[in-house]
Amino acid sequence: MKANEMTSQEHTIAVVEPTLDGESTIAVARDAVSRGGGRATVVVLLGRQTIAAIEAFANAEDLSFPDAREIYIDRLTDTYAAQFPEGTDTIVTDRSSASRFVFEAAARADATSVVVPQRLAAQRNWKTSVTRSRVPVLITPPKAA
Repeated sequence: MKANEMTSQEHTIAVVEPTLDGESTIAVARDAVSRGGGRATVVVLLGRQTIAAIEAFANAEDLSFPDAREIYIDRLTDTYAAQFPEGTDTIVTDRSSASRFVFEAAARADATSVVVPQRLAAQRNWKTSVTRSRVPVLITPPKAA
């Protein structure tokens, strides 16, 4: 593949908080990558609700929290990778520090777009990062009830 062909392919970064709105950002990223070829990076945010889901899983399966977290993340990674023809990279991060991290990573990785749930984009720290982004940002609507 020629160098100019590599730069024309999509590299979409999808921000996901699994217990809240993961499917909408994954769907947009999947569509972008399938139309333009390329790859996706999924940034999984571990917020309070996701941590609570992991704790419930640990209790139900009689596992330690670190073991349950590892299994939970492995399953998420496999689920997300299966949705992209070329697979995907998955990054797991604490939700509190994610906004700046996501946009710095997008700039470093020559991403073509960042997909963010509307709920996050409306929060102050995310809003600032979105407006300062050097990469186009797609904001997904809230998931249907």
